[in-house]
Amino acid sequence: MKLDQRYRLLAIGVAVLLLGLLAYWFFSTYQRVEREVVLPPRGEARYNPLFGLKRTLEARKIETVSRADFNFVALAPQPGDLLLLDIDLRTLSDEQAGELLKWVEHGGHLAIRLPEGDEGRPGPLLERLGLTVAHEFSCMSWDEALACENPDAAKPADALPLGARAAGVYCSAYRFKTAAEYESDFDWLWGNAEKGFIFGRHPWGDGDVLITADFDFLHNAALKDGGNAALTWQLLGPVLGEGRALLVYATNTPPWYVLLVRHGWYVLLPLLVALLAWLAAQSQRFGPLLPLAPRHQRAVLAHVQAAGEFAFARGRGAALHAAVLRAFRQRLRRRDPVAAALALEPLVQTLAERLPIPAARIRQALQPQELARPEQFLAAIRTLMQLRAQI
Repeated sequence: MKLDQRYRLLAIGVAVLLLGLLAYWFFSTYQRVEREVVLPPRGEARYNPLFGLKRTLEARKIETVSRADFNFVALAPQPGDLLLLDIDLRTLSDEQAGELLKWVEHGGHLAIRLPEGDEGRPGPLLERLGLTVAHEFSCMSWDEALACENPDAAKPADALPLGARAAGVYCSAYRFKTAAEYESDFDWLWGNAEKGFIFGRHPWGDGDVLITADFDFLHNAALKDGGNAALTWQLLGPVLGEGRALLVYATNTPPWYVLLVRHGWYVLLPLLVALLAWLAAQSQRFGPLLPLAPRHQRAVLAHVQAAGEFAFARGRGAALHAAVLRAFRQRLRRRDPVAAALALEPLVQTLAERLPIPAARIRQALQPQELARPEQFLAAIRTLMQLRAQI
């Protein structure tokens, strides 16, 4: 066996040993721990606020039916049944209110809550019961709820195995009122005539009507908090067990645009930022509403150049050269009269000695040939301008 193969086997053995030690340490120190995670409601529990109450009553072997709308014919309540209306009572018609009270009169048990809204609009059902709604926010503890004006009415809750003295807080924004001469018609009331009552049970024929400020305490999430379960049994227990429990709830689904903003903001926000960025890129930049007027300029050089090009195109190159040559000789006579009096060749030699310009260029500028050619014309003019500037 070669040496490199021995090293390879040794490395594999060390790796297997380390993995074994790591696995031993993990399984010897690992401890399985159970953790309860509260998941959001699913299925019927998402839209039915009375789903928890329904399951609780079914666990107590009470036949329970729940509906999202009130249909007296479809529910077909029988004497001894409990009908709980967790809806806005003002949506009931006068005919429906009459059917309900007729059924209650024959032994039905009706549980209702006060409508949330403007005072003075109780609806046909509450009007038939002689009740009005008043806005009065108040809170009470669970022990205070037991201390009703008629202590004997609280006794059915004493047999509950749910912890009747469990601590709880109940708050309501509305109370109901009735005439003083009708208060004695109630089996029990909680509250006072001045501010109004929160709970009350009114006998009606062979049945009764339970009136509460609201049913928030028996909704899904709140039913297990504090003493809400015991409070629910305190109110509903005396009429349960004789028949079915019929639960009618209102599905208050928000509009689509509310759901879109509430659950789709993480998509809408980037789209809004992209839209604003696109609008900023497409919009006009900040500045004056009207462009600035161009300032008046005298383009003398442009006019001179245009005039020269026009004259050269018309064959006036010799005249243009003569004007520039005349200006040069006038300047030369002012600066050096002796040189200005010289003939052509002596003048060319004198200027070539003084200035760094070849004699051939000076001679071509002073006595040009073929001025009709643009390059010859431009060279002669350029040389004359250079001589005029340097003498």
